[in-house]
Amino acid sequence: MKEKTVFTPKQIGERLRERRKELKLTLPKMAERMGVNKSTIIRYESYGVDPKKNYLIVSLAEALQTTPEYITGLSDDKEYDTHTICQKMLDEHVRDYLAVLTSSSLGEPRQELITTFLGELIDLHAVLARHFAIAMDEADRIAEDEGLKESIKRYAIESGDITERAYHNEMAAPIEDMKKLLDLILKLYDKNERNVIGKIYGIKAEARQRLAEKDSTYINPDTLEDD
Repeated sequence: MKEKTVFTPKQIGERLRERRKELKLTLPKMAERMGVNKSTIIRYESYGVDPKKNYLIVSLAEALQTTPEYITGLSDDKEYDTHTICQKMLDEHVRDYLAVLTSSSLGEPRQELITTFLGELIDLHAVLARHFAIAMDEADRIAEDEGLKESIKRYAIESGDITERAYHNEMAAPIEDMKKLLDLILKLYDKNERNVIGKIYGIKAEARQRLAEKDSTYINPDTLEDD
């Protein structure tokens, strides 16, 4: 398979025009999104855009609700995929976080401590997200189980009650881990306990180990082949 190469400036201009028309955006509307004059958009589309001007490519992609890779010809996917959307959202949070952190007069050691808390929270959230995915798979399996449907009809059980129980069973431990982490951060403030940091690291290690053990036995229903 031939590897894609970056578009020339002229090709980028053509793709900009194509995407703008596809979205039914007028030149004035596109200019408004970019915060520039209509003549600037005309120039971009007619004479092209240097692919090395990353800041401009990113701005154009955002205005056209697509990716920089599509604008520059490195991808034929016009829409954001889930990974791209998540990354974009997290990037915004990280930018805001760093802006606040670096503009605050906390001092370097304290900044590092706050970043440690955030890092541990993010890692624990990743574990929680995996448990959430397993819980949703289980809810889907229950909803599609024909035998269970018959039992529900026979005993007048609400299917929502069963799926909710499955959800709570799966999510109890990771939610508790989150609570313990936040509680330890509060203890560091309230009681100045010296062993809090070690306990914080321990929560993540235990949560990851528990998830690894579960993953070793978990079967994703989407990967099963029909007989």
